[in-house]
Amino acid sequence: MSAGLTLLMLGLFVAPAALLWLGHRLRRRTERQRAIFWWALAGHIIAIPIATIAAFWPPAFWSSEDLSRGMAGLVALLLLPLIGAAIGAVVGGREQVSDRLS
Repeated sequence: MSAGLTLLMLGLFVAPAALLWLGHRLRRRTERQRAIFWWALAGHIIAIPIATIAAFWPPAFWSSEDLSRGMAGLVALLLLPLIGAAIGAVVGGREQVSDRLS
């Protein structure tokens, strides 16, 4: 199995499964875990149309050095949810000003 196919399978199956697991009993999770879930979900939602458009590019536009199609089609499904989760981990752990006042 090639590295590209491995990335595609991880993005198609592992990322949604991780989101399902993290979304289970979301109300009982910490604020940071909820932020990680929502930001990762947003990243996955953004990656879906990007990968779909890349899949429908006509073969006439493909080349052996075509990095953009591979990145959009294979890596976006895995990379964008991970970037979203990282943003959620940073943003979700912040203490709000109103929390400090009460």
